[in-house]
Order: sequence, then C-alpha cells, then structure tokens
Amino acid sequence: MFDLNPIDVLKQREVKTLPPHFSKTRIADMELFDGDILNWIKNKLKGRFCLLRTPLIDQEGRLKSTTIVAFEEQKELTYFMLACPHLRRN
Repeated sequence: MFDLNPIDVLKQREVKTLPPHFSKTRIADMELFDGDILNWIKNKLKGRFCLLRTPLIDQEGRLKSTTIVAFEEQKELTYFMLACPHLRRN
C-alpha cells in the first residue's frame, strides 16, 4: 500500500526559498544535471526540502554559482549525505 504524504498532496514539500531553520549543504553542480538527486529525495525522504542555485565567491574572488540542498529536519540531511548514491564521495 502506498502512503500519501500530506505535504506532497498540497504541493508544499519543495520550497522555492530557503528558510533560515533548514539544515543545508552544498553539492557539486554536475551532480544535478540528470535529476536523479531530486527523484531520490522525493522517493526516499518525507519532509520539506529546498534545492536551489545561489551565487558564491570563490577563494580567488571570482563569482560562481553553487547548488544548495536543504532539509527541514537535520536527520534527513544526514540520511541524504550518507545514503544518496548519486553524490560523489572523495
């Protein structure tokens, strides 16, 4: 049986602006191209999340963009970092 997630039904699960109380991490932009990370988040996790690109100034002073993934619950960020097979690990 499939469990319905109320925030999915209300289309409130993926937020477009990053609230200050979300736990966040930066990921490489090249990991996002095929949409596998977004699909993995939607299928494996239950809470609200935010996926956005934001400007960043690197160490040489150049303007770049980076991708932020943030979750309302800290434990979902931890699970994402440990279990998502689409992240590159060094």
